[in-house]
Amino acid sequence: MKSTAEERLSDRLAIGILIWAFPPDRVDGAIRASGRAGIRTRLLPPLITVYYVLAMCLFPYKPYEELARLLSEGLALSDPTGVLSLSCVPSTAAISRARMRLGIQPLRELFAQTAVRPPAEGAPRFRRARLWTLTGGTVNVPDHAAQGGAPGTPRMRIAVVAEHGSGMLIGAQVEPVTGDPAKSADELFRLLGPGDLLVAHAEFAVPELAGAALATGADLLWSVPQSTGLPVTETLDDGSYLSVPPSWPDDPVRGRPVVRVVTGAKCAERLVTTLLDPAQASRAELRGAYEARWRFEEAAEQLDAFRRTPKKAMRSRSPEMMEQELWGYLLVYCAIRNLAKNRNL
Repeated sequence: MKSTAEERLSDRLAIGILIWAFPPDRVDGAIRASGRAGIRTRLLPPLITVYYVLAMCLFPYKPYEELARLLSEGLALSDPTGVLSLSCVPSTAAISRARMRLGIQPLRELFAQTAVRPPAEGAPRFRRARLWTLTGGTVNVPDHAAQGGAPGTPRMRIAVVAEHGSGMLIGAQVEPVTGDPAKSADELFRLLGPGDLLVAHAEFAVPELAGAALATGADLLWSVPQSTGLPVTETLDDGSYLSVPPSWPDDPVRGRPVVRVVTGAKCAERLVTTLLDPAQASRAELRGAYEARWRFEEAAEQLDAFRRTPKKAMRSRSPEMMEQELWGYLLVYCAIRNLAKNRNL
């Protein structure tokens, strides 16, 4: 069992990993790009506040002021120049005010700078197409946050695009469950294009996102519920059939979307794909690609906000700060994956 001193040192080193993953110049660039560089405060400037949010997600059960003390020690250990330093430990109220001043955009901008396409060499593929997964999860809004939000917004939804196998994120969307998925789809699909195949579970294969994904030029392999109307327009030799989904919007490049429908392994599950030729992709290959998709549960193991434990990790006190915190969780996940990649874990 580790001593208190050993735990304290390992926690300080963990703060160093955040600074390694998100160097100060990159964080400062995200702050400037978000128009938050002009915020003046003696104790918690925007740069330190970003690191605080990340540390809060890395250590979700530490009290605010204890976490600020740990952050101060970790910054001093990682930055002997003193550029990253806290003159004293701020109060919980001061930390909350600093987070509100910072807002959401710097975290979103930092994610956009961090979530890049992994190299093509050795990437998972389906025939010649690179494989990506669209998936995600939901988080219950605590009572203290729901009271400040719009009625009927009890949950926040995260949707992510991740590489098959590695789980490296290249896009993300954070919004209330009742929000319009298409409004921020550019953040979700910003790095997709021709030559990509996007695999999606039925929960996230909604018409609004289908239209946005098709507009990138990527091909789709999506699970759809049995209740989804997919009228037969042509039956193919392998038993699959072509259909025009009535609820899907027109693609600005391809026009009215035509998909191939493949009966899934389960009777309540069907797969639709824009790979229309059975010679291009057999039914067995499509099912195999779908079953091998990256699952969000793998990321949730490292994101305490999604763990199904009686003690909830989410502790922000407004919907806006909840969204900021969720972007922080995604950034911490990226840091963990990058560290694992560099250490070949």
